[in-house]
Amino acid sequence: MWLSGQQKQPADPGEGQTGIVTMSGGELAVMLDCERRGLQLYGPAGYRWTPKVGQRVLVIQGKGETPCVVGLRQDGSVPDQVDISAKRLTAGGTAVNIQGGTGIILEAPKINLKGEVYIRGEKLEDMIARIVIAILAGLG
Repeated sequence: MWLSGQQKQPADPGEGQTGIVTMSGGELAVMLDCERRGLQLYGPAGYRWTPKVGQRVLVIQGKGETPCVVGLRQDGSVPDQVDISAKRLTAGGTAVNIQGGTGIILEAPKINLKGEVYIRGEKLEDMIARIVIAILAGLG
């Protein structure tokens, strides 16, 4: 039939396709020529992210392999959460967890800050001096 012949043809192995995420979280699914479920998600080492439903992603497939998601289209949308880690925390590693709209969590046995540090626009050293002066003024 004419309609059945009009469907998008599957990509050749090794060829990239873009698709829209239809399921996210526990199981990743993307609409390509048809909906593909259970896709693996790839990213740089130590970097974890999960695309949101509706986002456009790049999917590739090696010969004889299951298609996998390798990137998110840079259209201004960002994932809800990104985790960057080096080694496991139980082994003395470090992790940065960036949570959209709620903050940043740093987990490390030691944190070195280089350069000027500001808190709400106030230099850290000035903030400490202001607090110490307020404490000393309260004692006298």
